[in-house]
Amino acid sequence: MGCQSKILVGAKLLSTYTQEMVTLQEIDAYLNRYLSVENFSDMCPNGIQVEGKSEVRKVATAVSANLATIEAAIAAKADLLIVHHGLFWNRDSDALRIEGVKRKKLALLLHHNLSLLTYHLPLDAHPDVGNNWKVAKDLGWQNLQPFGLYQKSYIGVKATFPPKPIDLFIKEIEAYYGHPATVAKGGGEKVSSVALVSGGAYRELSQAAKEKVDCFITGNFDEPAWSMAHESAIHFLALGHSSTERVGPKALGGHLSQKFAIEVSFLDIPNPF
Repeated sequence: MGCQSKILVGAKLLSTYTQEMVTLQEIDAYLNRYLSVENFSDMCPNGIQVEGKSEVRKVATAVSANLATIEAAIAAKADLLIVHHGLFWNRDSDALRIEGVKRKKLALLLHHNLSLLTYHLPLDAHPDVGNNWKVAKDLGWQNLQPFGLYQKSYIGVKATFPPKPIDLFIKEIEAYYGHPATVAKGGGEKVSSVALVSGGAYRELSQAAKEKVDCFITGNFDEPAWSMAHESAIHFLALGHSSTERVGPKALGGHLSQKFAIEVSFLDIPNPF
């Protein structure tokens, strides 16, 4: 028999019945399959990055495994923290050095027996809970196609919708993400097609222009994006790296709460960048 518990998804509390136990290994194995981890050549190890207690009754999801996130997960008494940006990256020159703030984070995780799972590109690309395709589906975009090829895998989405003024489209995107857009209006007065790659993908603007898309959306921006947009006659919107990558961790948490009937909370750690 399961015991009655509560699931926290966003700001809503839902009563349900929990299993007596689900293990970290069960969740890890399930997510590796569900997110098709083997299909991605990523810049970080996906799945378990830090192993804590085996039994999982409470899960927290978040964008990044920064110090504030780990402390919030501990305060929430989570057994497992699932993030998009983990502790370990293959590209780091200090990947094998455990010192400074990385040491502090790891010490906190180990002391509190808190497991850390990371899903980077697999969580960007997933067609249902990913940072890109879920946005397209939530906003009712049509003719969805893969976009943004990285290491032989597409992680973004391209779509169409009925023509609308660019200013109206910008307002809709800002309302969805709850974040102001940094905009380069390089295109026409109306838009009817869009490409989206969350996070740090502003250079994909060039590919979007080659594919004759009206508007490209990502998280970050840099100085070249302004000229690229105007010279290529395409609109460019940057909604914040963190903001555009909250979508996946939230959605994945909701999926896990239904799949395993466990308590899940999303840790919305402020980050305007």
